[in-house]
Order: sequence, then C-alpha cells, then structure tokens
Amino acid sequence: MQSTRDIKKRIRSVKNISQITKAMEVVSATKMRKSQEFAIRARPFATASLELLNNLLLRTETLPPFLIPRPVKKTAVLVVTSDKGLAGAFNANVLRKAEAHIAGINIPYTLVTVGKKARDHFFLRNISIDRSFWGFGDYTKIQDTLPVADYLLNGFSSVAWDELYAVYTNFRSTLRQETVVKKILPATREGLEDAVRGILPERGRFAEGVSGESKFAAGYNFEYAFEPSSAEILESLIPQILRMHLHHIILESNASEHSARMVAMKNASESAGELITDLSLVYNKTRQAGITRELTEITAGSTSTA
Repeated sequence: MQSTRDIKKRIRSVKNISQITKAMEVVSATKMRKSQEFAIRARPFATASLELLNNLLLRTETLPPFLIPRPVKKTAVLVVTSDKGLAGAFNANVLRKAEAHIAGINIPYTLVTVGKKARDHFFLRNISIDRSFWGFGDYTKIQDTLPVADYLLNGFSSVAWDELYAVYTNFRSTLRQETVVKKILPATREGLEDAVRGILPERGRFAEGVSGESKFAAGYNFEYAFEPSSAEILESLIPQILRMHLHHIILESNASEHSARMVAMKNASESAGELITDLSLVYNKTRQAGITRELTEITAGSTSTA
C-alpha cells in the first residue's frame, strides 16, 4: 500500500497537470475563434470573385487550363496536418485517411505535405515526399501560404501532375471536425462555390445568416464590356480563387487543430479532476487505516502493560 506521503505527492502532481490542461484549453479556444475570423475575412473577396467568375463563364467559350479535365497520368496528394501534438486524434485521422487514399492510387503520384506531423509520419515509413511545408503559425495570412499554392498550381500548369487531391480536416463546428479527401484540380465552378460556401461554419456565432441556397448568383444583369478579353481575365482570376481555396484549406485545418486540442485538454482536465477525487479517497482511507493501526497498537500495549 502506498504511503500517505506518496499519495499526497501524486495528488499535487495531478493538480499541477490539471492547471496546465485548463490553461491550454482556454488558449486553444481563443486561437480557434481567431482562426475562424481569419477565414471569414476572405469571404467578401471570394464571393465577389465567384460572382465575377459566373458572369465571365456565361460570356466566353474559352476555359482556362485549371478548369479543363485531361487524361490522368500522374496525381498529386496534399496532406495537411499540424506542427504540434496534444490534439487528440486530429493528426492520426488525417494520416489514416491519406494512407487509405494513397493505397487506392494505381498510377504514379506526388506527395506534398503541410505540417511537421505529416512530414515525420511519411519519412519514418520511407514514403517519398516531393515537397514539405511547415511553420505557418496560428494565424496564417494568405501571403504565408502562397508558396504552397504556387507550387501546386505550377505543377498542374507544367503537367507535372494532372489532378490534385487534398486530405485535411474540415471544420464543421467546435465539437465536430470531419477528415475529408477533396479534389482541387482540375477545378469546377460547383467545387469553387462549395469552397466559398464552406468558409463559414455550420454552427456558432460565425454561422449566422447562412442558408443552404446559393449566395453566388449575380444580383444584376448588366451587359459587360471586358478589357482585356474575358479569357485573359479568367486566366488571372481562376488562379487567385484557387490560391484562396488552398489557403482556406490550411485555415480549416488550423481551426480544427485548435478545436481538437481544446476538446482533448477539456477531457484531460475532467479526467484529472476524477483522478484527484479518487486519490483523495485513497489518501483518506490510508490515513484512517494508519490512525486505526496506531490506536490498536497503543491499546494492545496498554493491555499488555496492565
């Protein structure tokens, strides 16, 4: 049986851990809300861009290369994880989904990772990584993610690969994150609309005013005169929307990471509280048993003396 001193040390240790997990829970909740705010700031630009895109597509028959499907000889897979741990099953779910997707690919593929966890996971398994990115921080701006987007878009433009899939965690609500595999390239108008629609979460204060109907139809029917041509504008506009889409994927993963860590730390704090209660009960029982034993010894000594 443990001594009361050992039990008190363990209770003190668990209390210290509980204070750390509670602090991490609060920090993660704050970072999660700020990550959502960063994503939402891009929505007005994204909505206006899609409205312009719809008008352009109605007035031109020439599509930019990013919208044109082609025979797939090689595919690219983007895997987005975090740089840090202590986020429950957040990274494990993404990596498991990525491995399942890669296992189903029957053609040559290129693997691109975002986050140290994905890089280390594939490196330890001797799976070749074409390019790895990390260190974007908690509040990533679009300038920070441009190297990722430009690398992927340039690879598609140069026919280094013919399609692009992203494996990441989609933020649905504070308590719900969904690991998804989404096709990014070649892009479709419906896919781009879905990406912008997903900027706002389904629930919470940031979800106010969102409905299932499309928000991207033009609110006017003017006849446009394009300068330069509509085809040239599309060639410039589509990459911008795709860069925003890839930036948003990283923000989604970032918000999901903080949400998962917040839930994990909350569960850890609750478990620590239950453990402290159990240890306190054991401490009291051990202490009482010690007192009873000492009283018995004193009584026995007095009886033998008499």
